Amino acid sequence: MPAGRPRTVSPPPEELEKLGQQMIDWVIQNRPLHLSEWWSGEMFIIEKVWDTICRAPEFFPYYEKALRIIGIQYLDKDSSVRDNISQRWQRVYFKDLKRSEDEDKIFESQLKKEENKISAQTLAEIMKNPSDISQK
Repeated sequence: MPAGRPRTVSPPPEELEKLGQQMIDWVIQNRPLHLSEWWSGEMFIIEKVWDTICRAPEFFPYYEKALRIIGIQYLDKDSSVRDNISQRWQRVYFKDLKRSEDEDKIFESQLKKEENKISAQTLAEIMKNPSDISQK
């Protein structure tokens, strides 16, 4: 009986390239709202195996291209994607947008921490000398 964690193995490189092209062709033909419609619904690939396949250098360019093709639907005003979900899923399909938004959030968080630190220091000073408030 084997011990340890079950292994996840991806197909050989040439099969990954064929699988990648098959995915691109399917995405162009079917215009899915999410890539899982292909790998889970159409191909019956389990998520653990899918994650391994996506990391393979032979498959990754096809994966990114498929994401861009799907992502275009989220920008196209004539598509069936509703505006509110379009905004939400843009972070999934446009990694540069996600990175930029994440960096903005980190910056805003750091500013807020600084503001809170300054406010706490000011409050501590007021608590030490409450008479200073009435003089101002």
